[in-house]
Amino acid sequence: METTNVAAMATQLSVQQSAQQQMVATLKLSNDQIEAQGQAVLKLLDAVPMPQGNLGNIVNVKV
Repeated sequence: METTNVAAMATQLSVQQSAQQQMVATLKLSNDQIEAQGQAVLKLLDAVPMPQGNLGNIVNVKV
């Protein structure tokens, strides 16, 4: 009976470790995605031309 309990505990720990590794990998991927989106936004903001002249209501989106 002791052997069965030890085997069950080892299996449970292995499953828990695999789940934690999967959560860490998912977190890393989401952080990479957030960084990529931030860089894309910065490039998009840099691509917006500076306003020329002062006709109408001009809103400067560059900060």
